[in-house]
Amino acid sequence: MCQRFDEWANEIKEYCDKNNLSFEKAKTMSQSSNKTMLLLQYYDPNSESVKRGMGLLDETPMPAVLWVTKNGDKLDFEQTEYTQKYLAVN
Repeated sequence: MCQRFDEWANEIKEYCDKNNLSFEKAKTMSQSSNKTMLLLQYYDPNSESVKRGMGLLDETPMPAVLWVTKNGDKLDFEQTEYTQKYLAVN
């Protein structure tokens, strides 16, 4: 996990619990961050391009699943069109 995810893990878990999202799935997502934001992205290790050896050079981008932004003392969460598909509790 990236440093930002680790720092914000309690708040992310709380958000996931309140919104019927899986924190366990969130922990396994690809993560990009800077000082004030964290982006969780879906990466399919079984995609056809990975099987062909292309890996992250896949022509299909990794969809943004959840944006987390630091706003003063709190975190703001923004779901995307992929949030339910990849993070919903089954």
